Amino acid sequence: MIKLGAIDPGVNKSDLENYIHTNHEDQMIKKKGIKLRGEPEKNWVPFSEVRNQPMTIKQVQQFLKDVGFFPFGKIDGVCGYRLVASMRLFQEYVHTIEGQTSIGPADAVFGKKTYDQIRRWQRDDVKADWVNVTANNPDPEYTRWMNLLQRVRDKNISTPSTMLRMINEYSQPCDTVKVRDWDLRPDRVQIVGVRRDEAKPGARMNDDVFLLLINGLVFKFYGTTDPGKSSNDAGAPFLMQGQHKYRFGWHKVFDSKFGVERSYLALKPMTTGVLVIRSGERQNPNLAESDVLNRRPERNNSINIHWGGKGASNWSQGCQVICGSGYINHKGDKIDCSDFAATFYPSLGKYQNGHYMTKGAYTVMADLVAAFSGDIHAANYTLLYERDLELHPEIGARAAKDILNKIS
Repeated sequence: MIKLGAIDPGVNKSDLENYIHTNHEDQMIKKKGIKLRGEPEKNWVPFSEVRNQPMTIKQVQQFLKDVGFFPFGKIDGVCGYRLVASMRLFQEYVHTIEGQTSIGPADAVFGKKTYDQIRRWQRDDVKADWVNVTANNPDPEYTRWMNLLQRVRDKNISTPSTMLRMINEYSQPCDTVKVRDWDLRPDRVQIVGVRRDEAKPGARMNDDVFLLLINGLVFKFYGTTDPGKSSNDAGAPFLMQGQHKYRFGWHKVFDSKFGVERSYLALKPMTTGVLVIRSGERQNPNLAESDVLNRRPERNNSINIHWGGKGASNWSQGCQVICGSGYINHKGDKIDCSDFAATFYPSLGKYQNGHYMTKGAYTVMADLVAAFSGDIHAANYTLLYERDLELHPEIGARAAKDILNKIS
């Protein structure tokens, strides 16, 4: 089987060391050495040569590139994080788009069932239905959402909110972008969070939506953009409205309760941190206008975009949380992941009721970013308010609610 950590014979040790130093933080290397982080608890994977397989890793890489799942990957014979993402996306596509349920939920392990599907694709010359869709030849819905972002930027330049004026006046280095500098290039990964106006004060719920605009396609997810609690006496940190720069990194590299064993790939602020406004409450916080007027922005480098279980609770301290129970794919179809979406970290990578438990919908989002961004270390995250959707008549104010109702 080909899975995380597998390498073709003859791969140079120095290339593996460079890979680890490129993709891991110094603390992780010091603690675990030249190993890859797996999904289950305490799972660290050494590199290991594989032989006598139906395909070499280079052949798998070339196949995935040819059929539309590994467009920016290197043909290097190393099964690292980007290849794992592409492998899972192929399995997800076969399972959900083609309806070949015998392959099972995507686990990024290429064994007999997956090789059988590869042979079928090769025999019938099958390719992913998005191979001819690009940022320059996008799906019409992608064009609508990108147009909305441009309209929101133009409106915020001419009449910025109090929060956006604070961002424009902020003079220290940070990963939050002044309105005039929003990066809306279509060849960049664009993630949009929509903070819904209907959230009940004092009740942080998973009632926000997220859109991934990538390579001319649109995928939709749900979760929360708001904190559920905070240990800080100044109150919980709310990520500020606007655009922020993110990169791939690790969520909870050192968790005070669980330690490094429970870290996983997530999006982190690019360099020094993103700007937040703190509410005056630690538990069940609500960001009132008075909080915005009476407090100043502060830089925070721990506001990640990460997984939030199946979606039953919100325990975030300010991160942007993606629920795992379901998503809407590029064809507008709801994909139900609830049977195999883990609720809590300890069940990841284990079998429950015959299903291999994963992060579900969040895994799909993270894999798309890893596989379809030319630089897997960069993404633009733009946080809007629900009322911003009114700026595009074909999207409209009900769009967030409609998306949420369809997914959940």
